[in-house]
Amino acid sequence: MLILGLDIGGANTKAALIELKHKKIITSSSYIEYFPFWEKNKTQINKLFRRIIAHFNSKDDFNHNKLDYVAVTMTAELSDAFQTKKEGVMMITNALSQVFSEDKLQYITTKNKFINSDNINEEYKYIAAANWVSSALYLGNFISNAIFIDSGSTTIDIIPVIDSIPNPIGNTDITRLLNHELLYTGGLRATIPSITHFVPYKGHRVRISFEKFALISDIHRILGNITEEEYLNDTADNRSKALEDCYARLSRIICMDLSEISKSELDFIAKFIYQKQLDLIKDEIKIFFENLKNRFSEFKDNPLFVITGLSAKFLIRPILEQLGLTNIKEYEVLTHIPDHVSSSAFAVAGALYYDLLND
Repeated sequence: MLILGLDIGGANTKAALIELKHKKIITSSSYIEYFPFWEKNKTQINKLFRRIIAHFNSKDDFNHNKLDYVAVTMTAELSDAFQTKKEGVMMITNALSQVFSEDKLQYITTKNKFINSDNINEEYKYIAAANWVSSALYLGNFISNAIFIDSGSTTIDIIPVIDSIPNPIGNTDITRLLNHELLYTGGLRATIPSITHFVPYKGHRVRISFEKFALISDIHRILGNITEEEYLNDTADNRSKALEDCYARLSRIICMDLSEISKSELDFIAKFIYQKQLDLIKDEIKIFFENLKNRFSEFKDNPLFVITGLSAKFLIRPILEQLGLTNIKEYEVLTHIPDHVSSSAFAVAGALYYDLLND
């Protein structure tokens, strides 16, 4: 079975083309494009999907007419490109139907099931922000109980999986935020003031500028947590992602430039901001975990944590280890997905495959 998985985010759209047979991935390839919906006009959306097809055509001798299904999940409907989430869902699904055959399109919902194009108007609320569902459902085909954490460029999802089914308290963005199951920080796009209002400088605590001078991606680039290639988003000043420009952007958060502050001083500031981000995430995980143990006794003794996402290794793994939660496995190893950055696109395709098998 040949399935194209699409995870349409507000900033990054991920695609995974996989061929599955006898519950195994036979061939696969992936693609990611930085596509900030808030900067695009609505006529450009279907061009995004055509570029995805063109990418696989050129790389894999692929014809999209050979596809059995297109499995879709999205979070882009929250972008302020749209007045409402319904508008976003309808605009994106309409663009998809202009590029792919409607009978092949399947959308994951927060009800743990897929729906076809005929049901979009009635079910749009459940299509919105459902990417965590497909990732957790796919994981459930390989392991029964786990705490799944997907740490990406913008947000962190924390989902308990019980008896192979995602079992969070919340199933919308707001209810998941309220229950510490969705954290609005990530490895690339978080602003510095969303993490800390002060940084150290020459023995003092300095209140930082609230301008968008730098992003957390500059911090992680300076500290070596990401490479220049992994710096997928636009920079705050539209200059390069080279280290020199990352340092220059960071210096401006305290209203300086590289002629006034040394890189060693900026390294110290970068480490401080990184630790502040870890502290923020750690506090959220601790609250989530305490609540979870009260809900499910299965997680009281050496629970399994399964991590994925481009920032999982430097934002999630060190925190879990600090908390003594060392039973950690990587999502890609358990599920045999070859790409941790685009794991959500692989997962929605894989979740649809197993859903069809079980029908």
